Amino acid sequence: MAGKTLRERATEVGMKAMGKLFEDPKRAEAIASAIGSLQRAKQALDEAQQKALKAAGLVTREDFKDAGKRLSALKRRCRELAEELDQLLAEQQKK
Repeated sequence: MAGKTLRERATEVGMKAMGKLFEDPKRAEAIASAIGSLQRAKQALDEAQQKALKAAGLVTREDFKDAGKRLSALKRRCRELAEELDQLLAEQQKK
């Protein structure tokens, strides 16, 4: 173990611990069930939070993401239009 980094040793110890933890099928099933329950609870909490924010007239994280995507698309289109306009102006100046 002398040649291994701290990260490698920590990973090795963690993997051994997880192996021992999941060695018993009943314990592994209980852990998986608990993790599933936590994921469902988090999803329910997130949905309730979104409903509460919308009911209060506030924006949600998804609203911000959607607005950011739309803003990026608009910026891209503005650049494209500016380039087209520059080309048209350049052609007009040549005439």
